Amino acid sequence: MSQKTAYVLMLVLLLVGIGIGYAIGGGGGAAKTVTVTGPAKTVTVTITKTAATTPAKTTTQAPASKLKGEIPIGALLGLTGGLSSYGENSKAALELAEKEINDWLASKGAAWRIKVYYEDTATDPKTALDKVQALQARGVKIFIGPMSSAEVKEIKSYADSNKLLIISQSSTSPRLAIPNDMIYRFCPTDEIQGPATATAMYELGVRYVVQVWRGDEWGDALAARIDEDFEAILKKKGEQGEIYGKKNGKGIRYDPQAAEFSAVVAQLDALVSELIDKYGADKVGVSFIGFNEYVQFAAVASQYESLKKVKWFGSDGTALLSEIVENKDAAAFGYETKFISPIFGAESPVKKKVEEYVKKKLGRAPDSYAYAAYDALWAVAKALDQIGEYDPVKVAKLLPEIVKNLNGATGNFELNENGDRAASDYLFWMPYKKSDGTYEWRLAGIYKYTTSSMVWEDWFLKEIGRK
Repeated sequence: MSQKTAYVLMLVLLLVGIGIGYAIGGGGGAAKTVTVTGPAKTVTVTITKTAATTPAKTTTQAPASKLKGEIPIGALLGLTGGLSSYGENSKAALELAEKEINDWLASKGAAWRIKVYYEDTATDPKTALDKVQALQARGVKIFIGPMSSAEVKEIKSYADSNKLLIISQSSTSPRLAIPNDMIYRFCPTDEIQGPATATAMYELGVRYVVQVWRGDEWGDALAARIDEDFEAILKKKGEQGEIYGKKNGKGIRYDPQAAEFSAVVAQLDALVSELIDKYGADKVGVSFIGFNEYVQFAAVASQYESLKKVKWFGSDGTALLSEIVENKDAAAFGYETKFISPIFGAESPVKKKVEEYVKKKLGRAPDSYAYAAYDALWAVAKALDQIGEYDPVKVAKLLPEIVKNLNGATGNFELNENGDRAASDYLFWMPYKKSDGTYEWRLAGIYKYTTSSMVWEDWFLKEIGRK
């Protein structure tokens, strides 16, 4: 390398180095003169020091938490009444969540803890409202539950007026899907259950359905939804069929307070017998939309031969109910009629932990709504931790973001514009007779939300002679 080349290289490197130094250092726009002397000549260069292009680093801090001591959360559960086993399952799941949350808060050095106040609504709307008002008087502003849509409907106006946050794990009526209110639901509505049940009925060869349903907010809405979806499938497929339901006034609506069903079942038998005579038993089905009164209903229905010849379809009000499989007569009738009941389902690693806890405590696997209750309490705790104050309105606004990354027992999910779980598959369960003569709930099939189709279990296809 010649002296001249070396000199030029030295000059370039020096200028680049100076430029980089100023760019990193930042500062004002003052000019600086640098003199470089080489073997051949001296060169004077003027360099302007420019301001740094990297913005100043800023930090934001979360507001200091105002939460101290016990933060009250109300749990409105049907520990008695039509959903009693569901209520017991949710209570056990909430107890686990409460302990885990408080351990988590302790590890963070937080100055507050969650305290859950459990109240039995007896699955009764008026009682649910009374319990909300009583708990509010004690300072409770956020509630998990109530469980039935009839209860949610009853308390909705009061909750909205008083800015009380209600998170139901199991209310599914589409008529309660209202934006910008204080009602949130961590389960999907019957906008999904309706198509799931209608699809299952159609795929199992049923074309004529008699509906018998609980006459309340939930039962009326679900009956109408199944009716609409079943008719839509028949029309799309270009097939003949009919649903004797709410729409055409041919179905059977019963009193939710009823304790005896002789007259109702006799009416059902007359309709089913007529359809069997016209179309054959394999094309006829019964859609039962109710709660644990199915036990009493089945005891009467089992006395009618025609009602044992057709397939029966339940709902999320009967799926996995311990009262059914623990009652030998009800379970036997369910097994004989291939009684399948749908309930939403989602898999996650946390689900197994909750399942094991409830099994140990109650001796049975929990339903999907118990998992949703567990997730609801965790979502509230996460929101409170971020907000730093006991404000139900602020918690409500944060819930849609919280549940997307919750990693709970029902996984991560989204809430729609109405504050309800946006989507889910549905699991169909059937009472199954074990070798020892007792019964258990067994998964019969899954309705896939994304494809609007059923995937049946092999054992169930064998039971119905399809395999």
